[in-house]
Amino acid sequence: MLCRLLSIALLPLLAGCAGLQAPAERGTSAILPEEIQAKLQPGESDLAPDLYFVSDAANGRSFDKVMIDPIIYFSPLEEMRTISPEDRQTLLNNFHILMGRQLGKDFLLAIEPQRGTVRVQFALLPETREEVAMDTVAMVARQDPEKEIVIDTLASPLAKGADLLVEALWTDAVTGEVLGAMVDRHFGQGGFDGPSFRSWADVNRYLEAYAVLIRYRLCSYRKGAHCAAPPAPLG
Repeated sequence: MLCRLLSIALLPLLAGCAGLQAPAERGTSAILPEEIQAKLQPGESDLAPDLYFVSDAANGRSFDKVMIDPIIYFSPLEEMRTISPEDRQTLLNNFHILMGRQLGKDFLLAIEPQRGTVRVQFALLPETREEVAMDTVAMVARQDPEKEIVIDTLASPLAKGADLLVEALWTDAVTGEVLGAMVDRHFGQGGFDGPSFRSWADVNRYLEAYAVLIRYRLCSYRKGAHCAAPPAPLG
């Protein structure tokens, strides 16, 4: 596998369509530190995050490996869950596997901190102003992106209107320095249509589209010669 270098200095291009509220009116965050939340800015292009931040520490840095932390689902403390425990677990597992498959096409998938590694933590949560707490954690090994995903025809866990935010925090895996952060609504898609998700196959298509989008963003930031543009927005 040919591993290309990710130029974190290009992270400002992560700026996306300004679909979220302005930072002063933002809702609850699950994993972004308060000082990072205060610096989030709305973006300017259709294929990038709704909100983003890039640190000065990212300037001039390059990485050929990525370490994906187990993806976490956060729930409001005082609100009824809209997704069952079993479906939350499957959702996270599938998301983690699909993200690893996409990023593994361009980067070595690291299983521990080492030089040249960018670490990313993803969190899923409903858009809310209520306090949230960690609810479910993906149960997949970092080194096993080929693990099978659930693809049967069981009813979709998103069909009842579970429109989720995706937060991502990018850090240097060795030093822990924050390099950047992003927030996406609708998994980076143009909207959310709950009734259209009738099975896990539909959910996986949604999750994979987001993983393809993340891969495309990284390729574009490092000015790759063969960046494959994602398909038209889903949902």
